[in-house]
Amino acid sequence: MTIERVPTPYDDKIYSQEWRAWRDPEIPDWIDPIEILIGRHLGTPAESRAALIVDGKTVTYRELAGLVERYAGALAAVGVAPESRLLLFGTDSLDYVATWLGAVRLGAVPVVVSDLYKQSDLLYFLTDTAVNTLFIDSEQTPKLIGNAADLPPSLKTVIVRGGAAEVARACPGRTVKPLQDALAASVPTQAHRRHSNDVTYMFYSGGTTGTAKGITHLAYDFLIVPARHGAMWEYGPDDVVYATSKKYFTHGIWPGLLIPLHHGATAVLDRRPPMPDVVLANMRAHGVTKLVTVPTVLKNMIEFVTKSGEPAACPKLKFVVSASEKMPPEMFEQFQALFGVELHDSIGSSEITYEWIVNTPKVFKRGSLGKPVYGCEVRLIAPDGTDVTQANVPGECWIKSRTACFYYWRKYDKSRETFVGDWARTGDNLIFDEDGFFWFSGRNNDLFKVKGLWVSPIDIEAALTAHRAVREAAVVAFDNADGLTQPRAFIVLRDGFAWSEALKDELKAAVAPLGSYKIPGDFVVLDQLPRTTLMKIDRRALREP
Repeated sequence: MTIERVPTPYDDKIYSQEWRAWRDPEIPDWIDPIEILIGRHLGTPAESRAALIVDGKTVTYRELAGLVERYAGALAAVGVAPESRLLLFGTDSLDYVATWLGAVRLGAVPVVVSDLYKQSDLLYFLTDTAVNTLFIDSEQTPKLIGNAADLPPSLKTVIVRGGAAEVARACPGRTVKPLQDALAASVPTQAHRRHSNDVTYMFYSGGTTGTAKGITHLAYDFLIVPARHGAMWEYGPDDVVYATSKKYFTHGIWPGLLIPLHHGATAVLDRRPPMPDVVLANMRAHGVTKLVTVPTVLKNMIEFVTKSGEPAACPKLKFVVSASEKMPPEMFEQFQALFGVELHDSIGSSEITYEWIVNTPKVFKRGSLGKPVYGCEVRLIAPDGTDVTQANVPGECWIKSRTACFYYWRKYDKSRETFVGDWARTGDNLIFDEDGFFWFSGRNNDLFKVKGLWVSPIDIEAALTAHRAVREAAVVAFDNADGLTQPRAFIVLRDGFAWSEALKDELKAAVAPLGSYKIPGDFVVLDQLPRTTLMKIDRRALREP
């Protein structure tokens, strides 16, 4: 079913000549994803270049090809078959990456979820996916052992990165192998080609608005996604790319692993949390040219350099892009002043693979999300179901892209609700301005009414974080003693500031220009804001009594 977008008077601004001229690569019926990512570089000068730098260890393209073949053979040896699903529950490591790529080479479907999920969540993922094999880091095995009595019968094999003895004792009747034993038993395999319309890999949504949903993606993504993003963000073989998000995130695995591999560049991975000293050390040691990250990491980097007095210079850094949450306006200026590089915002989702609106090195506007990615058409839908055609009017963003999720795994009703004809509903409210740039206005489920007027938390949060005392802010609705809805502001103070009535008055005054109905009726001071496994502010937790 095709639903046509209603043109706007600003289409010539929104969609550039380059966007209109863009054509996705031709899609053959059968695809070898590993050939697209790695094999194409073998037999060329690129094969001796660094494909990966993982925890300081360099792996060339030739070496990576051998590793992927070996890990595919290890998976085959423990019973992973083409078309079967493999759940990965771990964090960035060479083993993790080689297992993911090995599964794709074998023709299996790797399913990735954050290792920050709790024990009960792991059981849900194992049950929902009905995987026969689990790859798990040893640090996460207590969560598996805690579920031992309830594990689904579909789970036959557990591969442990590290010691496996406790898992073996807790899971009798299942094959439990340390990864090194599986690798020692690796068998020869042939690269498995996939039909371009085969489900080839899966993510899970963050579950911030309900049960996490399995997101299915097709084989042709391996051609389309690197082509689009490589063109817009100017990926090339001389790039060293560092995505601080873990590779179970779309914002980690695509810009920080798969797109660099496709373009013969170098991807930097680090198992450690992306603390500012770690990030800066990696950037300098490896000559990072592209940094792909999130606002929290950037904020920590700015504060670390400012407080420590450590030089901010990263001489080879050319491009920095963030996503996941809206950045405060002052962050752009602070980052530019310290690092001498422009900061770019963007927006994407696991459902679309990968970004759908971006700023680029050549076309950007500070504070905006940018303009549509090549191949992505954007429409904004007003609450009455009509297309938004005027600037600065909010609407839910719908995206048309060939890379959109095929369907939500075992979620028929949610699939029908989200994927409407050629379009995917994002749940994000945006506006576009007179220059054709898009701006974030909030999530559908974050908006609320005060005195009959719609309130977006984003505006209030921006006003609060502009105050020198406020490091972070999040706003949700609450009912006051009279039963009336008002904004409630949760704030994290910067070092050196203490809460007081005077500060509260200052913050109210900072919000007042937005309208009196947007002034928070309550303030709550926290040491830190709660975050989801996707590292986004957990507004659902803040709304709970």
